[in-house]
Amino acid sequence: MNSKTWDKFYKNVPLDEIPWQNTQADWFKELVDTRQIKGKAALDLGCGTGMKSIYLAKKGRFKKVVGVDISPTAINYARKNADKENLQDKVEFVTGDVTDLTFLRNQKFNFVLEWAVLHGIDKNEWDKYIREIAKHTKEAGKLLLRVFAKPRGYKKSYFWDDISGKVKIYIFDERTIKNLFAEQFSIIKENVSKPKTKNELIFREYLMVRR
Repeated sequence: MNSKTWDKFYKNVPLDEIPWQNTQADWFKELVDTRQIKGKAALDLGCGTGMKSIYLAKKGRFKKVVGVDISPTAINYARKNADKENLQDKVEFVTGDVTDLTFLRNQKFNFVLEWAVLHGIDKNEWDKYIREIAKHTKEAGKLLLRVFAKPRGYKKSYFWDDISGKVKIYIFDERTIKNLFAEQFSIIKENVSKPKTKNELIFREYLMVRR
């Protein structure tokens, strides 16, 4: 993952124009609001400006939420957002690369949120990354995943150059996701949603449980 590229994005785009600052995805909200996602501790990978971490603390009633992002600017925004909600004691934000979670030491979480991160990680790191997620997920803990997909005849990747530098985005089919996670997680629910950009693509979303 490229920290400089993402930090430029957060520095160059006004906070109120960052989509994940102002909205919550419908399925994410539904799962949290109906208590299908719950527990004492949650991990938010690629947390951005921290709004999903904050939602988990407020609506999901998690007592501890750790948000991780590779951009120091994003983490700064996230901490300010938590301060506004008076959630400093419940939500912790850390600058770090989600493909190397050694800084978490032996911490394990009831719930891990991986919302639109995997498709931006180099394919050579996928297996390692998923093992890292599994390592920090409690037995019977849940994982919520969102990835870019294409309904038919999908291509395997494209370059997103709407920010300061090019980011390679991988496009997944259902079989690839199931194969990648099969050893550590079981899929219990699936959903499809539509991105506001890239109209030819869809999001595939999976709620999984740790084996």
